[in-house]
Amino acid sequence: MAADAVARPATQSSFLRTLYILAAILNASGVPYALTILRRTNGALSRKAHRLAGSGPRNGQIIALRYAFHERRSVERDRGMGTAEAIERWGWHNYVRTLVLVLGTVVGAVAVALDGK
Repeated sequence: MAADAVARPATQSSFLRTLYILAAILNASGVPYALTILRRTNGALSRKAHRLAGSGPRNGQIIALRYAFHERRSVERDRGMGTAEAIERWGWHNYVRTLVLVLGTVVGAVAVALDGK
C-alpha cells in the first residue's frame, strides 16, 4: 500500500470494489447488447434501408449495417414486421441500453465519491 493511500476497513474496500466492478460491467454492456439483443432488429432495419436506398455506390455494395444483414432471424423480422414497428422496437431496445449505461455511470460516480472520503 502506498504511503499516501488512506487505509479503509475491509468491508468498505470490498463494497467499493463491488461498485467499481458493477459499474464496469454495466458500462461495457452496450456493445454486447447491440450485437446480441438488438441484432435481429438492426438486421431487419438494414434490410429495409437497403431496399429503400438501393445499392451502394460501388458494384451493388450493401451500405447498410452488414453484421446481421443475411441472418435468418433478421430476414424473418424484416418480413414479419413493418418499418414503423421495427423502429419502435429499436427505440425500446435503445432505451433499455441507455438506461443500463446511465445506471453504470451513476454506480461508478457513487463509487468514486465514496472512494474519495
